[in-house]
Amino acid sequence: MGRKEGGSLFHQLITSPGLFTLTDRTGPGGREMDVSFQTRENYYTWLHKAADYFKSQGIRRRDDIGKDQIQAYADHLKAQGKTASTIHCYLAPVCKAVGISLKEIEKPLRHGSEFTRSGGVGKPDGGRPGAFNAMIGIRKDELRHLRGNDIQEKNGVTYVIVRQGKGGKYQEQKVLPQYVPQVKAYFDGSSQRIFKAEEFVKGFDYHGQRREVARQAIVYYQDRLNKEPGYRKALYKEIADQWHRNNHKHRCELEPLSFFHNPYRLRGKNRELAKKQGLPMELDRLVLRAVSVLHLAHWRDKVTIQSYFFRRGAAGPGPR
Repeated sequence: MGRKEGGSLFHQLITSPGLFTLTDRTGPGGREMDVSFQTRENYYTWLHKAADYFKSQGIRRRDDIGKDQIQAYADHLKAQGKTASTIHCYLAPVCKAVGISLKEIEKPLRHGSEFTRSGGVGKPDGGRPGAFNAMIGIRKDELRHLRGNDIQEKNGVTYVIVRQGKGGKYQEQKVLPQYVPQVKAYFDGSSQRIFKAEEFVKGFDYHGQRREVARQAIVYYQDRLNKEPGYRKALYKEIADQWHRNNHKHRCELEPLSFFHNPYRLRGKNRELAKKQGLPMELDRLVLRAVSVLHLAHWRDKVTIQSYFFRRGAAGPGPR
């Protein structure tokens, strides 16, 4: 049997109108906004699983998926021993893609014991270093050497100081505002290391946390620029200060602000990959540079795209 009109079932689901938007109900009017990069990645994974299940049931078209079919999928997941939280996550994008309320599907109720004590920050098997690094996103060796006085505040912005990062370079790692109180709690002002060697969990991917922090930062800066037009100049100045203070390897001048008015457009294989993964094919160039300089200590946008934008194992040489 040939492929049905509209592409594969997964393609039909992942391209459903409104799948990657949500309504912000915290302010007046309920404006539409994009979901986070992490949510995009999760939807990509969960819809692949759903498409495989529905195809095993002979379903090839999105329009043939209704409440009964989703209920059968929920029952299938339960029979597999999936937790209530996992079942909820797997069903959410399917329901959104076909326009059915998740509340209409009978499923196990989630409860507090399924969630980590860190409140969603970090993974429990990464210990204290993992919970901390989920908010900062530095390399494992940099985590090991952090001391109680490696934090500073400048112009109302909090930075974690990496005194000898990759290649021996000094870094000032910006802390996103939502994490400032939690991050500060790790530092006591002393010269002692904040993590003991035995607190690090063998096999835990501390380095991989950089990717998620980078994605959170993209969402943060894009949201602020959308809400605060005047923030563009302030962000450029912050980037420029960091650029001239810490960029010793790539001794080139920072481009003028006008350069960042044009978006960064993915091309070639990167564009094809972004389309396949349901990621945007254009990024605000200033946002991309802010994440590179302020959060990753990289000075080239291309490195950030190749190492931190795409889903793991899909492109580039991997995190740096």
